[in-house]
Amino acid sequence: MKQALYAQLKEINDSEIRNFVKIALDNAPEGFWHTPCSGTGKYHPPENQGDAGLIRHLVKCVYVANDLCKYFNINDIQRDIVIAGTILHDIKKNGDPWGQSTDLEHGIIGAKYLDQFELKEPYKSQIQNCVRYHLSRFTRTKEDVKRASNPTKEELIVQMTDFFCSRKYASWLPNLNVKDEDVDNFFKNMQLDLNCF
Repeated sequence: MKQALYAQLKEINDSEIRNFVKIALDNAPEGFWHTPCSGTGKYHPPENQGDAGLIRHLVKCVYVANDLCKYFNINDIQRDIVIAGTILHDIKKNGDPWGQSTDLEHGIIGAKYLDQFELKEPYKSQIQNCVRYHLSRFTRTKEDVKRASNPTKEELIVQMTDFFCSRKYASWLPNLNVKDEDVDNFFKNMQLDLNCF
């Protein structure tokens, strides 16, 4: 899975931003590469659980972020900032040092972690803000909730991407097609549920 996330760097056109993300990933704690996306399993679909579940979540997020950039007509460098923020938004999901469960301030911790890596402004701050405010209104401090509730377009795309890729009903993996029989079975089961009403 590690290579699958590194492969997403090709989506970043600007070489300096791409290198910034690569160095941040190179220095990520080992736990980052092996942890499930949700310690409780409460918020994420099954494919985001188990070993490297967090990485599968991030790869999925890049696909959604790309589509949302098209939808919002975000191009060039701003799109690179969105993709960078998307790849890095959970870089410190389990805190610093890396713990056994999600740290509810991981957006803030992740943004601070990125301080140590070189990138020109305003790009560095914009990526850090995408990471810091990705939890939207679910972030921890009142100050951050207020700021995250008024995001830039780039921050909003990262927020939306993370939110929709973490919904249990949004179970999918990029480039895998659902079989016709699975669709038929879904609607057969759905019909049974509807008959209960």
